[in-house]
Amino acid sequence: LGALFFFSSPPPPATTFLPLMLPTTTTTTAAVTVSTGLAAAAAANEPADTIIAPDVMDQCPMGYFHCNISAQCVPQRLNCDDKADCDDASDEWNCVNDVDAKFWDHFFRKQPYGRHDDVPVETCYWLNSTNFSCLCRGDEILCRFQQLTAMPANLPATELAMLDLTGNNFPNIDEHFIAQLPVVESLVLKFCSIEQLAPYAFRRLSEIPLKTLYLDENKITNLPENLFSAENSLKTLIVSGNRIKELHNYDFQHLERLTELDLRGNRIETFEADVFGMLQSLEVLYLNENHIHQIRPGMFPVLTKLHTLSLAHNRIADIERNSFTFPRLLHLFLAGNRLSVLRARTFCPLRLLQGLHLNDNRLAHFELDAFDCMQNLTSLLLTGNEFKTLDPRVLQNLTNLNYIYFSWFHLCRAALHVRVCEPRGDGISSTYHLLDNQILRGSVWVMAFVATVGNLLVLLGRYFYKSRSNVEHSLYLRHLAASDFLMGIYLTIIACADIKFRGKYIFYDEAWRQSVWCDFSGFLSTFSCQSSTLLLTLVTWDRLMSVTRPLKPRDSGKTRIAFRLGLLWGMSFVLAALPFLPIQYFGGHFYGTNGVCLSLHIHDPFAKGWEYSALLFILINAVSLIFISNSYIRMLQAIRDSGGGMRSTLSGRENVVATR
Repeated sequence: LGALFFFSSPPPPATTFLPLMLPTTTTTTAAVTVSTGLAAAAAANEPADTIIAPDVMDQCPMGYFHCNISAQCVPQRLNCDDKADCDDASDEWNCVNDVDAKFWDHFFRKQPYGRHDDVPVETCYWLNSTNFSCLCRGDEILCRFQQLTAMPANLPATELAMLDLTGNNFPNIDEHFIAQLPVVESLVLKFCSIEQLAPYAFRRLSEIPLKTLYLDENKITNLPENLFSAENSLKTLIVSGNRIKELHNYDFQHLERLTELDLRGNRIETFEADVFGMLQSLEVLYLNENHIHQIRPGMFPVLTKLHTLSLAHNRIADIERNSFTFPRLLHLFLAGNRLSVLRARTFCPLRLLQGLHLNDNRLAHFELDAFDCMQNLTSLLLTGNEFKTLDPRVLQNLTNLNYIYFSWFHLCRAALHVRVCEPRGDGISSTYHLLDNQILRGSVWVMAFVATVGNLLVLLGRYFYKSRSNVEHSLYLRHLAASDFLMGIYLTIIACADIKFRGKYIFYDEAWRQSVWCDFSGFLSTFSCQSSTLLLTLVTWDRLMSVTRPLKPRDSGKTRIAFRLGLLWGMSFVLAALPFLPIQYFGGHFYGTNGVCLSLHIHDPFAKGWEYSALLFILINAVSLIFISNSYIRMLQAIRDSGGGMRSTLSGRENVVATR
């Protein structure tokens, strides 16, 4: 069986040998095949996951990366694994994805009142009111959650760094309210139940150097015309967590100096280019968590200074070509939308883009030039999408890509020119080995040997040395041994596949999981597991009847026994064969969801047919376990009661003899 598998297992898919760009290539015409790395390793008689020497041109093959100083080529999986493999340890350099780290540090920044929490807080000396108590911290005033309905009186005339009025009650903000505002750089009006902003409400901003305004987590539905005065100094405007549905052309008038605009968590559906046209100093724009459903040309103006744009967690299902016109954009976030197809040259105007997040969409197809014109991209996040295969040519132009993230490790086959590709495995398999863990590898061989040889000896022993005392029970045990023998065959196939693909599994993963051998292996494992479970249940029932009802006549005819066994084997066969039905519920390869071909969805709990998998491995096994456990408890109780009765009878007889 093992020899048959070795000579009939599938070759690697044809896409494996599509041309890919070398990481160090300086022209767009030079290309090599993905198999070069494996060939070089084989020529050196080294496994494909070990360090090799560069070629005569001092270049590393595809899938390997040159150490900084030493003449060594390190495979992709050994980069950034917290273990130095290069002599100069350069394989552990630059392992932090700074492109994403800087964004997240800014995105999840501290609350305004917590930015200087190392400065001691004290009661404000100028406060004369007994109805509320504000706190002072250096040049910051914190009047948080004091049930205020107007600007606090007697605020100091000196310039303040921040006035925090979070959690008070200001349903209407008008010009009179802001007229009482002292000279301050940052004003915080979070959670203030603001429902309406009056025109000219912030006219006084031309007189004070207010740079940051927080209006988030209120009930604002629109921004009125002429809300801000001309010649203001506002640089950061936070209007997130409100109820804004529409953006008008006048919403951001006179905000030419604005560098950051946060509109996340509103209900915005669409807008025109003129909305942001006046914001020529804008550097950061957050539009995530809104209701935007399409990105088309003309929605955004040309913003020459914008470097971060977040459109994550909207309802975007389509992005038309040339929709983004930001020549200096560095970070683009499109996570959590409804994209299913990525068209060619979608991001072509974004030639300086460094970080692109497309995770948690519905992407199932990429056109070959989807990432064209993006030579500066260094980080690409594609997790949480529907695609299970990826043509290597889709990524071949991303020559500066250093970090790429997939949901499945086998997709790294399309990104061998990328230094860090995650994930590196699934807990069982890795990019190089079907069975990555050496202990697991050895255990599979041991269990395969025990299951095949041990159960074969049981079958032969029961055949040649037939028991005359309990023919029915002996027959059950023979069938149980045959069932476990099938599991041994399954383990042998998996162990042989691990040897055949050792050091190069990533190139065979897709073909292996979609092969007849994987389907056959999965069928064997399920067939063996279910038949063993049902046979153990039958054997337990047989023992239970023998122990609890020893004197009751039992029908042990061959016909009845054959019917029971045939029914159990038939049920097991049907349960194991059902996933082969050509129905959409089970998908194309129910047993090919993992490299060891188990019908248990161990990596994707909600893959197609997960309810059926749960039925097999949870419901049926749980019911059998409960029955077997309860039966043995009853048997032990019956044996204990029977033993107690016998001891009582013997004791009574001895007492009679002693009396006599």
